[in-house]
Amino acid sequence: MRSLSRLSLVALFVSIFVAAREAHASTGSAIINAIARYIGKETGKEATEQAVKKMTKEVGEELIERTAQKIVREGGEKSLVEAGELVAKHGPDVVRALDNVPDVMPVLKLLDELPADDIGMAASRLAAGRSGKELASLSAKIGATALRAEAKHPGVGLVFVRSLGKDGAELSLKLSSEQAVQIGRHVDDIAKLPASQQSQVMALISSNVDRFAAFVGRFVEKNPGKVLFTAASAPIILANSEAIFGDGEIEFGPDGKPIFRPNGEPIRRQPGLLPNITNGVGDTVKAPVQTSLYWAGAVVVVLLSLFGGSKVWKHHQKDKLELMAARRAANHETAANPQVAPTTQNQQ
Repeated sequence: MRSLSRLSLVALFVSIFVAAREAHASTGSAIINAIARYIGKETGKEATEQAVKKMTKEVGEELIERTAQKIVREGGEKSLVEAGELVAKHGPDVVRALDNVPDVMPVLKLLDELPADDIGMAASRLAAGRSGKELASLSAKIGATALRAEAKHPGVGLVFVRSLGKDGAELSLKLSSEQAVQIGRHVDDIAKLPASQQSQVMALISSNVDRFAAFVGRFVEKNPGKVLFTAASAPIILANSEAIFGDGEIEFGPDGKPIFRPNGEPIRRQPGLLPNITNGVGDTVKAPVQTSLYWAGAVVVVLLSLFGGSKVWKHHQKDKLELMAARRAANHETAANPQVAPTTQNQQ
């Protein structure tokens, strides 16, 4: 009797174990089947068993099983089917992403909201360890725009999202990759500005993306290590935005701030023109000095002309006096010797 009871208990445990393994295997198999469909889509032909095993091994059998169980636990079988569709269309990075993120369901919903072309890269970024977890958390707060930003600018979009939230994500979507890198260097400084200045700067950048990126590029090139946006410099830039984003290169002082003329316009470098000599911080001083030098030069020319004229006049007067003296001497000699005169006259 006791032996029968023991056998019954063993059989019960074995059946439970087998059932658990079968359930576990069937859950993971849904993802594996999706991987097979993805391979077929990419290759254009039915996936071979060897190809499926190879990709499954690359992803990790344990990871696939763990992720499938996680999806079912949080969202049920329906969510597992939805996840399988994403895997079949966009590849195994979707599995890695769902395994990495703290909560599966919000991420599944966000991925489904993305344009199809962004899902693969977004999944790849969500799968990227700690930064992927941060991206998932921020995306859950501000929406799919965060995922789109990081998908468009991998490694940089997250910087915009982290510092400037949804506004930063939307701004980054307007930028090229090069512009995102240039402006991305300054988003932490923009985030430190007072709220009113921050919103104005963001609006300014959004409405002048190309010119602002060029402006930032010139600033960084001429002022390495300098901070462009501070509570002191931001109001100057905002107040002179039209002038700053005009033609010609803005000149910056040693403090890294734009240099302005007395009339409020920024000093610009104009290639090939004389005003180049006024470049630099002392422009507002050099301009009047340069004007003074022009006048001084003119005065010197006039003085030299007058001096030269006086010399000529003096020589003329001297020659005239000497001629008059010679004539007097000749007349005096004629009066003293009357015989000379007729002879002279006859000779003439």
